Amino acid sequence: MIDNISSYSVKNFIPFGYEVYFRLFERHFEKWWPVHPLMLLLGVIILVLAWMGKSRALAVALAVPIVFCAVTFHFQLYAELTPLGKYFGWAFLIEAAFILLWGFAGKPFGKFRPTIPAIIGFAIAVFGLAVYPFLALDAERKLTGVEYLGMSPDPTICFALGIFLMSKRPLWFLLLFPIPFLWAAATAGTIDALEAPMAMTLPAVSAAAFIAAIAWKWLLPRE
Repeated sequence: MIDNISSYSVKNFIPFGYEVYFRLFERHFEKWWPVHPLMLLLGVIILVLAWMGKSRALAVALAVPIVFCAVTFHFQLYAELTPLGKYFGWAFLIEAAFILLWGFAGKPFGKFRPTIPAIIGFAIAVFGLAVYPFLALDAERKLTGVEYLGMSPDPTICFALGIFLMSKRPLWFLLLFPIPFLWAAATAGTIDALEAPMAMTLPAVSAAAFIAAIAWKWLLPRE
């Protein structure tokens, strides 16, 4: 019995293959184009709002791509393949609610200060916004299968983690991080099991964000 259990891998619990999974992004692209460039524009606006310290406007703007991804990707597409789609759809909606609470009650943004965590956060946000789409091309996927902010979970979570780090010392950062970490673990396990490249991209980004947040909260001297 134990030997039989030990012979299983993550791949045995994924009820779909490489082509089926990455076809989701192509289907999403076909259905929602040209929302993609609008999401990219929204990402630029969010970065500007973070720089200007507009907490409430930023929280609303950042919640939009997360909610859009939950509804159009997780609930409508990913849920066709696995029950995790529905669960992560609700998780992303909860994350959006946390972001709104964070932005309205916590007022986490002020005038931008180039602290080390804020600079790391800006780099992570830009990576999620402008670099993630090209990763799909490097993986020899079709142009219609690239992943964008608000349209696919990985760049959306990556971008959000960067924005979190650009804030002032976030009192609620422990509330904001668990759902992104859960998705990072889930997507890494899925992509690795499908033997696709870049499985550890989002976990690496998440780990960097967490380390920077921990250092900012407890290790770095207060300003």
